[in-house]
Amino acid sequence: MKRIPNLPRPVPEITVGTTVTGSDVIDCRVVLADTDPGPAPVRRDGDGPQAELAADGVWEIRVPRRPGPLTDLASIAEEPRLADDRWAAAAAVLVRRLGALVDGHPVRAKRHTVQIRVPEETTAHNLRNLAQGVVLGARPLVVTRKDAPVDVRSVHVDIAGMLRESDDSDGAVTTRAEGSVRRGRLLGAATMLARDINAVPAPSATSVWWRRKAKAVLGDIAGTRVKTHGRGWLQRKGFGGILATATAGAGVNDPEGEDEVGFVEMFWDPAAAEGDLTDDRPEFLLVGGAPVPAVIRALAELRGPHKVVGLVPVHGFNPPPSAPGRARPVVEHVNGTTTQVPGLSTATEQVEVCRRLALADAVAYGVQRYRPRRVVIVGPVSTASKTALGELTGAVTGDAQAVRRVTLRGARVGERWWPLPTPDYLEDAVNSGDADLTVVPDGPGAVTAALFLRRFADGVPCTVLDTTGPSWSDSARGDVDRGSTGFAARTLVEWFRK
Repeated sequence: MKRIPNLPRPVPEITVGTTVTGSDVIDCRVVLADTDPGPAPVRRDGDGPQAELAADGVWEIRVPRRPGPLTDLASIAEEPRLADDRWAAAAAVLVRRLGALVDGHPVRAKRHTVQIRVPEETTAHNLRNLAQGVVLGARPLVVTRKDAPVDVRSVHVDIAGMLRESDDSDGAVTTRAEGSVRRGRLLGAATMLARDINAVPAPSATSVWWRRKAKAVLGDIAGTRVKTHGRGWLQRKGFGGILATATAGAGVNDPEGEDEVGFVEMFWDPAAAEGDLTDDRPEFLLVGGAPVPAVIRALAELRGPHKVVGLVPVHGFNPPPSAPGRARPVVEHVNGTTTQVPGLSTATEQVEVCRRLALADAVAYGVQRYRPRRVVIVGPVSTASKTALGELTGAVTGDAQAVRRVTLRGARVGERWWPLPTPDYLEDAVNSGDADLTVVPDGPGAVTAALFLRRFADGVPCTVLDTTGPSWSDSARGDVDRGSTGFAARTLVEWFRK
């Protein structure tokens, strides 16, 4: 049986400075093109920027001199950092192409340094996006350790052109460039980690898998902590939503052993990183799946200023069966709220319902246990959001301030979000006659699903990031590879690190 790769996978080393030389250097350059960037690229192989070998033997990648908008909520003139400069896509395409070149090299184990020369007009924002693309393009998505392709391991960003146009006697230009590249590298690494976790096949991503991998994912970074729980703990605490999704009879004879359901708690505490033990309320309670550990790790490496608690409910994919004497099954959550589960006709509906029941349990527990100032739920919530917004845009619901922050900060790191309204009159649709709530309310699915989850926040401001559309791609385009995308990780890191 093929084994799942170790996580997190290493990301390329990226250095910044003047031109380097050597027999192992593959020279590349970014060229500014006077072309209209046009609309955002679609997900088809061959669309967007392409890497080409120039007559002088240098690999070239072209980016538009004038970037296009990535959100309709603010103009580029108002906020230039919200523009889609295509640098991340260009870098990913370039290193992906060079990875194939290195993979075919006669000496496949030889280390190559990819040197990317940037124009003198390059900004810090361009460099950050370049680094994101390098990381995402240099690590192809794999779900086994067998036959992994050789990838780019070392990249040098040549800023000699930038230095010629400025006085860098005090090293300020180089320092700023290094900081931008480092942030971009960590944002790319967060996306890659979320992508890799989400790509683990559902039968393999069990409670025991999370127990083995959760601590490895965070490593020994100061200020981080992990707690994992199995079926027995869920039963003692009354996690009826998660337990209702388990396969009948699974884990009964081994409550703490090999089981599909479980619970993971992850923490980033800046005070703990400095050696102080506090019981401060977390600023954010982050609930979801693969993006959660990726965001916690990135915040720890960036030394984010806010305490964040991340919760991952590990659930099954079997909706609860009807109980004797009931037309529809009813689930009791950890906070005592009851949810009715209607009849489900498709496998997609079953997966959605299981995920919502598990998320509801996690939110209810987290609010009671940690008293956070804000709840953020992230992950695929409703296929209706994909129908409405397509495969390149995530849906966000919540209060006006949080929605604007998600939308604008997501645009800054290359992820597109669109706010959905949550009118009061739809609240009644979440109620049920035979229970407190229904897990599949009538009405617009993307909105009512968010309203259902928000009920478990017990009045704490709650933001729902629905990634159903952009969380998976059927083809490669720019910095998005085929398969799991890791969407939302960058947005959350950019939001929480402020």
